Formats: sequence, C-alpha cells, structure tokens
Amino acid sequence: MKIPVLPPDINESLGGFTVVNNEETGEDEIRFGLYTIKNFGEGIADTLIAERKENGPYYSLTDLLTRVRDRNLNRKSLEALIKCGAMDSLGERGRMLSNIENMLEFQKGLAKAPQDQNSLFDGLGDRGVKAELRLSESEPASGDNMLQWEKELLGLYLSGHPLDKHREKLQRHDNSIDKVKQAANEGVSTVIAGIIQALRPVITKKGDRMAFVTLADYSDTLDVVVFPEAYQKHIDLLQPETCIAIKGKVSYRNGQCSLIAEVVKKL
Repeated sequence: MKIPVLPPDINESLGGFTVVNNEETGEDEIRFGLYTIKNFGEGIADTLIAERKENGPYYSLTDLLTRVRDRNLNRKSLEALIKCGAMDSLGERGRMLSNIENMLEFQKGLAKAPQDQNSLFDGLGDRGVKAELRLSESEPASGDNMLQWEKELLGLYLSGHPLDKHREKLQRHDNSIDKVKQAANEGVSTVIAGIIQALRPVITKKGDRMAFVTLADYSDTLDVVVFPEAYQKHIDLLQPETCIAIKGKVSYRNGQCSLIAEVVKKL
C-alpha cells in the first residue's frame, strides 16, 4: 500500500522525514521534515521543534510568534514555512503571506516587551496573551501558486498537480508518455501532453537558438528536442511549469526514446 506523503507541519514535523499517524483513518503517513525546506535553516527548525516538545503545539500565529523569540524566525523563514504549507494549521497561505509585515511588526513589539512570563501572561490564564496579532483580509492563494511554491521549496508537488485541471482532456487523449515509450517506433508521429519539468536552451554552431525539454505527465517523463525553427515559433509556450501538448516524431538514440518537436500548443 502506498503511504501518503504530506507537507511539513510545524506541529508534527521533526528535522527529517517523519512517520505520523492519521487519527481519523488510523493509517500511517509520511510528513516532510523541517530540514527539507529550502531557505529554512536547521537552527530555527531545531528551535521550533524544541519549543513544541517542551510547551506543546502552536495553536495560533500569535502563539507561535510569542513563544519563539529567535532572530532566525524572520521574513525569509516565515515565507518559506507559509509557502510550503508548514503553517496551514494556523491560517490560509495567501492571507498569511500578505500579512508578513504585520507579523514582523508584532515581533518587534514583543522584542521590546519583558521576557518575564508573569508580566506577559498576567491575569489571562496559561494560554492567554495581552497582545494579539491582527491580520488584514486578502485574497487566498491560488492552487497554481501553492503548487509552484511546493515545487520550489520541497522539490515536488504535494497538494495536487498542475495537470489536474487538464485531467479530463488527458484522459480523452489517452496517449501517456509511458505508452509512447513502450509502443512507439522510430519516426512515428504522435502527440503527447504534459508539463515542462525542465528546459535547457542552447545555441547551435550557426548561432540559432534551440532547446532540450523534459516533459512530464502522471506516468513518466520524456526528453523533447526542439530544433531552431520550432523553437522560434513556440518560444512563448516553452517555459518551465507550462502545461502543453506537443506533436512530433519519435526518435531513439542509444536506446533512449525522445521526441522531435514540430508543433506546440498550450493545454
């Protein structure tokens, strides 16, 4: 059985990948660790984990910022935590990102306040605070943005896939990359669709521009060669993370299947 892989979470993740139990299903899941987040240091990760182990989960943004008084919990690290989904339990990603300035100002106010727990929490119970972070309203993050952030910071998509909105079209087309690799012969013309996972533009000896593209769908990846004429025609569509369909001819070199692009269209 395939074990689900989840984004990092400040209330569940350790440094590395962590096995957690889903209380609703009773099944084990794998949670990304805080060390795996790009642009997020191990030092602040250790601080977050240690504070959580000692005093329990973070129940709000106010609670997090009040308890973790570390200079490395700064704009860069907060943005990384928010974008990758590690703070989803505390709020919506778009709203938190648009309120980064409010968070930083709140931190500055806390830094000027006494560290004495009694003065901070006096008369308000064990979990109360005098200062409360106020967030302004904003547009929620789009699904495309969230996927882009996850890929940037974690190396893969977790909350979905950019091709999901084209799934019905792909199913009607019924010509996945793995099928092409398994059955297509040299020189056969075919159409495949997917997302540009990698793009490497190059300059030919004649000074023309062309590109080597890695196209991915749900099944596999395929190398696509875009020679100068086709590259010039479709340069606007040949961008990383773009979902496209490519008509071209199958080519084999050293036993490896690739596609020579002729026509490119946006899905």
